[in-house]
Amino acid sequence: MKKILGMMLSLALVAVPLKSVAEPILQRIERTGTIRAGAWKDAKPFGYVNEKGEWVGYSIDIMRVIQSQVETALDKPIKLELVEVDTQNFLDHVRDRKVDISCGPTSFTWNRERYIDFSISYFVTGTQVLVKKGVTIDSVEELKTKRIGVEANTTNEAVLKTLAPDLQVIVVNSRSDGFAKLQQGVIDGYAGDGILLEALKNSAPNPEEWDIIPNDELVHLEAYACVLPQDDSHWRDLVNYSILRVIQGYIIEDPEFSKMFAGWFGEQGVSPYPEAILQDYFQGILDSKERIPTTAF
Repeated sequence: MKKILGMMLSLALVAVPLKSVAEPILQRIERTGTIRAGAWKDAKPFGYVNEKGEWVGYSIDIMRVIQSQVETALDKPIKLELVEVDTQNFLDHVRDRKVDISCGPTSFTWNRERYIDFSISYFVTGTQVLVKKGVTIDSVEELKTKRIGVEANTTNEAVLKTLAPDLQVIVVNSRSDGFAKLQQGVIDGYAGDGILLEALKNSAPNPEEWDIIPNDELVHLEAYACVLPQDDSHWRDLVNYSILRVIQGYIIEDPEFSKMFAGWFGEQGVSPYPEAILQDYFQGILDSKERIPTTAF
């Protein structure tokens, strides 16, 4: 009887399919010599194609710092392969390991955390509304009288629906589509992250004809982070170390990182942004982590 039970148990174990174990990301990068990185092409200043046809952005610069750190860790040259993603597919690309990392205008949410992991934050903004100059929205009740465009499946959409459940929300396909509908009068306002709205406004032929409201506060804080496949702590640690180098470098005014931030967010940068907000936010992150030795700069 014991022999029969033993045979049955052995057969049962053979019949149970074993869960496949994903190859560790750093191991795959070392084997292939390539980091597959998800990036946006319509999210200025985080990822976009400039007038020279170059794929550039603050998030892409962040991933190049990560690339450099990987090269140091593996002691070999590593290629950064950019893969285009957007609001609708970036999570699937990371979850399904089509990319090793995706850095863009991506906010942390607990629902997203169920499928992927987040790095530490590398930028902060918040939900605001782009409107025709002179338009005011001074209360939630007044907001309800407006037709507000927003991209589907974004934290901005969730914020609006929480703030005013019966709001006239009109789904748009992209940021450029939202701005086009606003210019055509199809919607009264386009809701998005303030830093991205600022870039849209500044890229218009007549930026002085548009306002971003409220202009002195954020409706809801949006902390941007890179998105990573789940359960790979070695890869996440390296990414976090790289981002912390950028943050600490900015705070201590390291020339490399001061130049990076000035180019994207300085007064003469691509998308000027209040320096005090970034300094306070990054100082808070830095204070919660062990400082990186200054010899790393």
